[in-house]
Amino acid sequence: MANRRILTLSTALGVLWIASVARVFYIQVVKSSYYSGKAVDQSVRRDVLKPSRGEVFDRSGMKLVANVDEGAGTPQGFRWSRLCPNGRLAGQVLGVVSRDGYGQSGLEMLFDRNLRGTDGWRYVRYDARKRYTPGAEDESTPPVDGTGVRLTLDSRVQEVVEHALERGVERTGAKQGVVIIVEPATGDIVAMANYPFFDPNTRETADREDWKNHAVAMVYEPGSAFKVITSAALLQEHRMRPADTVDGGGGTYQLPAGQVLHDTHPVGRVSFTDALAYSSNIAFAKMSTRLPSLDFYKYIRSFGFGMKTGTTLPSEESGRVQPIGMWSARSGMTIAFGHEISVTPLQMAMAFAAVANNGVLMRPRVVKAWVDANGSVVREEPPRQIRRVISDSTATELRAMMKGVVEYGTAADIRHPSITIAGKTGTAEKIDPKTGKYLHGHFHSSFIGMAPAEHPVFACLVMLDEPTKLKYGGQSAAPIFREILDRVSEERLGWPDHPVTWTQTESVRAIPGGDPVKIALAAQSKKETAGMLLASATSTKSDAGKVIPASYAVPEEAPESQVATSGSSSDRVMPDLHNATLRDALLRMKALAIEVDYQGAGKVREQDPLPGAPLKRGSHCRLQLGWTE
Repeated sequence: MANRRILTLSTALGVLWIASVARVFYIQVVKSSYYSGKAVDQSVRRDVLKPSRGEVFDRSGMKLVANVDEGAGTPQGFRWSRLCPNGRLAGQVLGVVSRDGYGQSGLEMLFDRNLRGTDGWRYVRYDARKRYTPGAEDESTPPVDGTGVRLTLDSRVQEVVEHALERGVERTGAKQGVVIIVEPATGDIVAMANYPFFDPNTRETADREDWKNHAVAMVYEPGSAFKVITSAALLQEHRMRPADTVDGGGGTYQLPAGQVLHDTHPVGRVSFTDALAYSSNIAFAKMSTRLPSLDFYKYIRSFGFGMKTGTTLPSEESGRVQPIGMWSARSGMTIAFGHEISVTPLQMAMAFAAVANNGVLMRPRVVKAWVDANGSVVREEPPRQIRRVISDSTATELRAMMKGVVEYGTAADIRHPSITIAGKTGTAEKIDPKTGKYLHGHFHSSFIGMAPAEHPVFACLVMLDEPTKLKYGGQSAAPIFREILDRVSEERLGWPDHPVTWTQTESVRAIPGGDPVKIALAAQSKKETAGMLLASATSTKSDAGKVIPASYAVPEEAPESQVATSGSSSDRVMPDLHNATLRDALLRMKALAIEVDYQGAGKVREQDPLPGAPLKRGSHCRLQLGWTE
């Protein structure tokens, strides 16, 4: 009995041993490759290697967007971190990057494929406790870093523009505003600003509406600024000459459909030049009848309206030009003074830049070159002509007419003592997108100008949305243009790339029925009496005798309630403003009821008084601004 149990047990153990040997043989021999693969899968992982995203520079090489705490090459824990060193500067243009490294808006989205680069990979070995084992990589492919981009934007001019725009919006009570500066000969976008501003560094808390670049996304009726396009067509087709006259009807005219047109600036019989200077809608409605509708339509399209500009900036709109077959009996007349047509700010800026560029329309350029990590140029982006829209002689003639707008017309308050300016004001009621009807009392106001008028190197659009205190373009937008022009011309700022010869302004053109000298002296006397003979708010340079209109004065002092929070005069001391932006410095000084004189552009480099010095309310401080590379 015992032997039987021993035999049974031995047999069972033998079977188990044979089964075990067979199993081992099966695993190690028959299925060896399968289980080897499983072991590798459990200890080796394929990690993605993120490339370094290309950085963004301005035209002079100053960094606008940088990478910080970059995790390229680490197997885990990678997270994108992009920094705009200048904060809100050109925020809507630059755009933002998502947490996973993809562009979400602006140039970050437009050039995402170039900036992002190409992912790499590597196999990494881990032990049983999931600990990384360095040096055990079997295979790898390195990432290809993204390409950097050098823009046409000039950060110094951009800051000047944003400062002037912010002051202008506050002064006029506008809802928002846009400024675009174009270099006419190249089509380069030197500055593009949107207010309210947007800081990409704080995108998590920012209103998504502030991400929009309204310079390309806003569609509006241009109003009287469009008279420059009408004038170009009339001149080029020899339908009107600058000295030809037209009857302004004293400010009232009945359109073919029965509506009565009223002029904000009533005139009688005036020259073509004066009709543009005084911005007579009636005169332009009448002159437009000399131009066949099809010809007018062709010029509108040739100038680039009703189509995208070719800049490819995200969210760019095309505006709207009704097909010629849908025009009514009055369409040509109303389009002649900027109604029944919708445009974008960039379209208007480029059309005026074409007039400045002797009749050649350029494609707006935002990229000068693509660069590697060392800043060396990989590929340049040359300027591109789109088409000639008017002749050289017509453009010269038109600019001469546009000088009248600033010398004695609707923008006479911004006439410069030494720089000739050609431009046009525009004011148009907004349209309710829901009803398609005009919103009475709600306006888009603009001024688009160029300088020097004879050979422009500077074309600038200023557009304000719903200014509540000063609604006309000459009152609200034109002074912003003047402030920008003053600082760009006086401080040079390294732009344009080639030296500019600012020409002397010609004598004041005679207003019909008056002596030009007497009119000029009377206007100066009136301004001086009103207390407008001020030192320049934008420079510490001596400007004795320089007349500055009321709409161009320095900001008002802070209210008493705001000043009180800064403490009494005994404990008020000078803060440390070193490296502060001009805007921040002005706000801090305004809260202390301290007047500020400043010179230069950029961030605060020197200050007087020094930090910690006692201050008295109403005293002055002086700031020297500058840039460091």
